[in-house]
Amino acid sequence: MPAEADPIAATERFLDLLENGDRAGLTAMLDDDVVWSVPMTATGDPGDVVRVEGKDAFLARVGKLETITRTVRFVDRRISVTADGATTFVQARGDFRTTGGTPYRNTYVFRFDWLRGKLRSWEEYANPIAVHRAFPELAPRS
Repeated sequence: MPAEADPIAATERFLDLLENGDRAGLTAMLDDDVVWSVPMTATGDPGDVVRVEGKDAFLARVGKLETITRTVRFVDRRISVTADGATTFVQARGDFRTTGGTPYRNTYVFRFDWLRGKLRSWEEYANPIAVHRAFPELAPRS
């Protein structure tokens, strides 16, 4: 079975590409209408939810993250897949370093929806307070 037909292998590959900053590899895995959302906010205000739509916006957000992180690692990955193979869920710990060298550790749950071997949707759940402590520039402005 080709890797793109195996949702667990596709999920592992996607996370590996994020860790390695491989823009070309990421681009090849994205559906043109991909959506990346981060529904949990430090404020609890639905207006602060992050949501980007489309390949260009998705890659721009990846680029923003590359400007604030030195290293990105998802460790202790646990990946499960739905019976139809269309969705994978990931539980992982983040072991990152900011560009300033500060450790950033968070616990993640991701939902990835796949369509014809391409990433169609990514929902990212993490502790928003840990995010904003490590990356104050991402905190909502009051």
